[in-house]
Amino acid sequence: MSHQVVEHLTFYGGLTTIGGVHILYTCGDTGIVFDLGMARGFFNGDVRVQTDSGIRSFMLTRMAPPILGLYDPSLVGDLGETELKQVWGKDHLPQVSNLHGFVSHIHQDHMALLPSLRAGLPLWMHRDAYAVYEGVVAAGEYEDTQADIRLVDDGQIVDFGTFRIEFIEVDHDSPGVTGFIIHGPKHRIAFTADWRRHGRNSHRLDRFIERCQTVGVDLLITEGTRMRPDTLFRKPKDRLEIEVAVECRRAMEDTEGLVYVNVLARNVERVADLIVRTQEAGRQLVMDESTAVLWKEAAAKLVVLKGHLALEMDQKVIRLLSTPNWSKGPHPVKDVELPYASITQNEIRADKSKYAVYLTYPHIPLIAELEIGESQTATSIYVHADGNPLTPNDETLLKWLTEFGVQYRYCATGGHASPQEIMELTTRIAPRLVVPLHSLHPTLFNSGGVRKYCPTPGESFELSELVGKQLTV
Repeated sequence: MSHQVVEHLTFYGGLTTIGGVHILYTCGDTGIVFDLGMARGFFNGDVRVQTDSGIRSFMLTRMAPPILGLYDPSLVGDLGETELKQVWGKDHLPQVSNLHGFVSHIHQDHMALLPSLRAGLPLWMHRDAYAVYEGVVAAGEYEDTQADIRLVDDGQIVDFGTFRIEFIEVDHDSPGVTGFIIHGPKHRIAFTADWRRHGRNSHRLDRFIERCQTVGVDLLITEGTRMRPDTLFRKPKDRLEIEVAVECRRAMEDTEGLVYVNVLARNVERVADLIVRTQEAGRQLVMDESTAVLWKEAAAKLVVLKGHLALEMDQKVIRLLSTPNWSKGPHPVKDVELPYASITQNEIRADKSKYAVYLTYPHIPLIAELEIGESQTATSIYVHADGNPLTPNDETLLKWLTEFGVQYRYCATGGHASPQEIMELTTRIAPRLVVPLHSLHPTLFNSGGVRKYCPTPGESFELSELVGKQLTV
């Protein structure tokens, strides 16, 4: 490998937002973009675009990186580098002929651009992340991608010619979340992806740290979601991941009424635990079609779920609520043969103590249907466990629960490390420079004496220039 090849790093997204990380690493004529999602910005549930024109709007609002070789040319149309330079206020936007993409995990803010990618683009992700993506597509949440999916395993090293990437699985609240170490001709760059210490696999972070220590990292790029003024001096006490499903079971045991559970379906491991705890509580778990398809398609392929009890008992525990008007996502649900017995609203109302209802945010109106009737002797409970909306004070959700007398229990744990844990990881790795991002307040990061830098959107560096910057800590 020639040491004359120059390494560049360009920062586009996720620098002062939670999610939407877009970074381009190039070495010679080869480059890789990580990640490929979107942060919330110019669009919401009411203001939206369709795939056939969406990528243009995303690039023109800086919600997607201005790298023309990433996208389906038919979606980009006549939008060119001249317009993108104007939007970004830059004289130069790096492009390479041999371009690759990387997705660290299947959360919207890391993978939402996948349907817009060009056919044949090499796209790298962990095989468990891809299993979740297949479930998400089957459930009708996203269209499929035309990119050329390249699956990796934990610890695998891929040679890109001018550099190598060592993929390392970390722990987050979705399967297959993977960070990496780029082994360039001169520098080593570590990217944590999203991570936490209170999950079921905290040891993965110790291994990530050990690999970084072994190779000697010049630049560490870490997420900082929970860096806020209120968390800097007092470490939050986190509920352990393994306790969440136990809390759901406790709610099922605390009432003879219905229990509604709101879990993000992409957290397939948590759904698996929920299935087991529901059975332990003597109930059945009622799912809508979209959620059931995501579970069935993803769970069967996930390496991390191999041998899980939920795979053996789901046919007895899961019931399918055939209410197609509210169970469909934005795209058609894949025609999957589901082995679950159907159930009606009348059957649920007839004996609420037998059921828990998996209730996603868009389907809140179902509460009105299930809470009517002559016999309302027991209070129903709604367990909010990191499903959308992500905060416990959503006005719409609380209005529905109050209207129908449903008790609210917030049982979140989340997928992100505390600022103190990020500092500990940084000081143990001891890079020459750390870049915190995926954060609303990256400048608040206490790096423990390690030099830090907060890039601005579109800022581009030669690696030697960046890691050699004379910065304060």
